[in-house]
Amino acid sequence: MPENLLFTQQRELLIERGMVITEDDIEKDIQKLETVSYYRIKEFAKPFEIEERDGKIYNGLEFSKVIARYYRDKNLRMDLLHAIEQIEVAVKTHLAYVLGTNYGTFGYLKVSNWIDRSRFNSFQTSKKEYYFSKNLLATVQKTSNADAHRAENLNESGLPSVWLGINILTFGEMYYIIKDSKKAIIDELSHKFNCTREQLVSWLGMLNLVRNICAHNGNLVNLNLSTKPLINEEISNSIVYDENDNPICKLGVIIKVTQILVREINPHYKWSRIQNHLKNLCEKTQGKNQNEMAKIIGFKNYRSIINL
Repeated sequence: MPENLLFTQQRELLIERGMVITEDDIEKDIQKLETVSYYRIKEFAKPFEIEERDGKIYNGLEFSKVIARYYRDKNLRMDLLHAIEQIEVAVKTHLAYVLGTNYGTFGYLKVSNWIDRSRFNSFQTSKKEYYFSKNLLATVQKTSNADAHRAENLNESGLPSVWLGINILTFGEMYYIIKDSKKAIIDELSHKFNCTREQLVSWLGMLNLVRNICAHNGNLVNLNLSTKPLINEEISNSIVYDENDNPICKLGVIIKVTQILVREINPHYKWSRIQNHLKNLCEKTQGKNQNEMAKIIGFKNYRSIINL
């Protein structure tokens, strides 16, 4: 059973395991352990671990570099969330337009209008419609959007028009509507974002996960996607591949997908803040140069970050 160590003991344990912590400001080191936590520090040091040698798992890894990596991840998450929100707002706007144009003001509430009936039978469709309306009504009751509480914008059941209803959905709820929709609906949306139907569904599914990580203090820089999004030529030219020529789907893929979709919304979007975070993450660490550090986060090389 793990021991309950004091913060001073946690610091000593990191030193014993090979992490370089200077004696310059022990109080400051303790403060970092108190605020960031021992296991969070271990998590951000994970890519630099070595095979255990005499109890050591870090080969001269600097404590200060690990702490910097934690804060760079935090800052990157905040700025990436801003870019993803651009995608969310635009996709919701176009989804509401497509559903409203095809099925009228409240037609989207009848799930059988837009669901892919080749994948869902009548029972599944009815079940989805029940839960969709139930959850949407709960969202309407909680939302601070004043228009969603005006009687003229609601039907007899208190459910909102398509433009309001889609707007107050979460990213995940929006994604699952698109994922379950008829091919013709997804085709209309993907055309707006200059990608294929399959790419749009794949990329939005990935961004749904990434958005949750960004919003809930997750670890973005170490993320290795288990469900791999579709890779087009532009993405392929910027990311790292393994020895079997399989794409390694990490932060590099996430950044490129976000960039591709945002570009269709706002071609003048400023990427300098995100790019600076990525460049800082490539600071030479534990003897690894900038290209090696870029590969750790899923980019082909450091030049792929400079060229964003």
